Amino acid sequence: MKTIMIPTGKNTVSGVIHPAARSAKTTLIISHGFRGTKDGGGQAVLLAETLATAGVNVIRFDFTPLQNLSCQMAELNDVIEYSRQNVDSQTVLLGRSMGGSASLAVAAADQKISGLILWATPWDLVSTFQQALGCHYEQLLAGKNLNLTDAYGNLFLTPDFIRDFQNHDLLASVKRLARTSLLVLHGTADIIVPVGQAHTIYNLATGSKELMLYQGGDHHLSDHASQANAAIVSWLRKEAFL
Repeated sequence: MKTIMIPTGKNTVSGVIHPAARSAKTTLIISHGFRGTKDGGGQAVLLAETLATAGVNVIRFDFTPLQNLSCQMAELNDVIEYSRQNVDSQTVLLGRSMGGSASLAVAAADQKISGLILWATPWDLVSTFQQALGCHYEQLLAGKNLNLTDAYGNLFLTPDFIRDFQNHDLLASVKRLARTSLLVLHGTADIIVPVGQAHTIYNLATGSKELMLYQGGDHHLSDHASQANAAIVSWLRKEAFL
């Protein structure tokens, strides 16, 4: 495991590379969710170690906190470019929650992306954040900044965060994935991103695709992480990324 700093615009983002245990032909890049980190509460670390042992290079990184989707996409593109210049192997993206939304949009625009894994990923960001923010969403909609402290820590958002949603048609992105292998992972009891969003993504995708649902699974697949990790390894092997 090696800590890296990746140039992105005028700033840098911090990341970690987990080299594969043997010669690898694939690098998998993990993008975390809204208010998440590259460690994912330990889940992302365990996943990266599992995949590296299986024979995949893995990069985890931290988005600049609380940026809109356009900014996340720009940073993810910079991480992909770093990977291509410094690791030089085919690329698979794995996005968790909103990191999956960024990964979806980037994969749709980059034909060199070989595979895409969406973990509890929303395509409908408006309804997702209306649910997540509750009455505070209306505050942003009214053009006011949002500044609050909750169980997850401090949260500061500007109205631009939700205005940016209109710049992205994620269902159109799904339809452009014909050449990209797709794996969708979702818990049936996810109250942040309802499982119906996963069904919509899967049904619209036209290329190689697989849908894995976890009965009773929450947004983080807290009680199903080991099964999800195993499913990812199996899918990577099936799609010849290992």
